[in-house]
Amino acid sequence: MLKLEKLDKTFQPGTANAHHALRDLSLTLEDGEFVTVIGSNGAGKSTLLGAVSGAFFVDSGHILLDGRDLTYVPGHKRARDIARIFQDPMRGTAPDLTLEENVALAYARAGRGLFAPALGKKRSAVFRQELARLDMGLEDRMRTRIGLLSGGQRQAVTLLMATINVPRVLLLDEHTAALDPVAAQRVLDLTKEIVEKNRITTLMVTHNIATALTMGTRTIMLEGGRIVLDLSGEQREKLDVPGLLALYRETVGAELANDRMLLTRDAPEKTEK
Repeated sequence: MLKLEKLDKTFQPGTANAHHALRDLSLTLEDGEFVTVIGSNGAGKSTLLGAVSGAFFVDSGHILLDGRDLTYVPGHKRARDIARIFQDPMRGTAPDLTLEENVALAYARAGRGLFAPALGKKRSAVFRQELARLDMGLEDRMRTRIGLLSGGQRQAVTLLMATINVPRVLLLDEHTAALDPVAAQRVLDLTKEIVEKNRITTLMVTHNIATALTMGTRTIMLEGGRIVLDLSGEQREKLDVPGLLALYRETVGAELANDRMLLTRDAPEKTEK
């Protein structure tokens, strides 16, 4: 279980550029729960993932994983339990190393052995099998430098690397936003398959409301660093994009919604600042 209790975070406090990014935010995810996260630019979506991953420490509140307090545990120590994938397919891999070497490094980072043993024949066969699951022919390109792959191929490999040793929590930070529609759908399909098969507790940030309502079993919406909507079950199943936008306007007020909600059914995903 991932439990966030009253998280609060202000960047550059005491300055003209102070930004109160998280405000008394509480959230509980049961084991294996897949939650999509939406909200306007600056709502706190990426900040929420950064707090959970340990990219920075919150000013107050607590982050608990299976009852263990991670609030002030450095990010590199959380990495064995918490994996994060970013929007940019270039992040999270070493472009000058081969596919096999990148997957081996991911395996070693999870504490499963040093780099050299990870490239043994038996382990290499496992990596080949895992790459074959992506159904992109990458198992036959294990000696190819990963920097030569397309964005979709590279993001699929990044997803594999993040989950080859199943994490307790998977954080997806708009991980299909930079891909073309075909590649994005393939990566989303792989995401759903891997998360469901391994019952990984998952938070997925997206600017695409339609995707948010079809992926996972629960959707939360942030506004001003707070959770303003938490949708699941029959209520979520009955919602379409116009219905969710109407509910948002009803919750936060039409004037604020018109100013802040920049999401539309067909809008491309945008990078959160």
